[in-house]
Amino acid sequence: MNLKQIHTGCQFTEGPCYLRDSNKLIWSDIPGNTMYSFDWHQVEVYRTPSNFANGNTTDNEGNLITCEHGARRITKTDKNNVTTLVVDEFDDKRLNSPNDVCVHSNGTIFFTDPPYGIIPGKRIGGYPGKMQYGGCYVFKYDPMSKSIEAIVTDMDRPNGIALSRDETHLMISNSGDIKYLRRYEIDKNLKLSNPIEFARQDPTNVFDGFRFDSEDNLWTSCGKAVVCYNNKGEQIDIIEMPERVSNVEFGGQDGKTLFITASTSVYMADLNIKGAKFI
Repeated sequence: MNLKQIHTGCQFTEGPCYLRDSNKLIWSDIPGNTMYSFDWHQVEVYRTPSNFANGNTTDNEGNLITCEHGARRITKTDKNNVTTLVVDEFDDKRLNSPNDVCVHSNGTIFFTDPPYGIIPGKRIGGYPGKMQYGGCYVFKYDPMSKSIEAIVTDMDRPNGIALSRDETHLMISNSGDIKYLRRYEIDKNLKLSNPIEFARQDPTNVFDGFRFDSEDNLWTSCGKAVVCYNNKGEQIDIIEMPERVSNVEFGGQDGKTLFITASTSVYMADLNIKGAKFI
């Protein structure tokens, strides 16, 4: 496997997101309050300040959807680089610090909301603040009706989130006292059911961000490695890394490049399988 470092010198990289229309990778340096882009030739500043942006994804129109620790909100940036608010409240109270996000094919946005951007003394970018709605939830947001619903309320630190290739499962990682991956079934009305513990690691190997490939295998951060699980929760591959991994993203014109954000750096690895969004 060909592993290549494409950038280093950041404080804590996260939120890799491949923009297919422009063939660019976007990522966040959370405490550096900056987002960067990579066009396969050079790295440039994409946005600074970034409101301590964390997770990123794209919607069905190719707009960039971003979780912002600093503003405690989710935003949309269109292809003209115009940024607008998506959501920043639940039950008339501020969100904690949205962490990671994915978008269903019907446009519905799913995101996790732990307090990593507001905890005094333990923040990963952001500003000191209080948890206003009294928990750390996973939310579903409908951009058409502008309605928000808490769909998972029993995790202490929900973190990474992704939909399976066929959108029949939603995977969420918990990085609190117990580190695990939980998988839900999701029906056509976007209702969750039948949660199972998909995988668990020792406390030093935190599951953070992840992506599905075209065969519904899950490629996930796991300490100083990227681990691949099949849909039965069996480990089938591993990429050992020189730094602690936070997240991954499939990209490239053939969808077979795995981008990896890891501590101070961003890496890329050539795989023999496409990401789920490339089928």
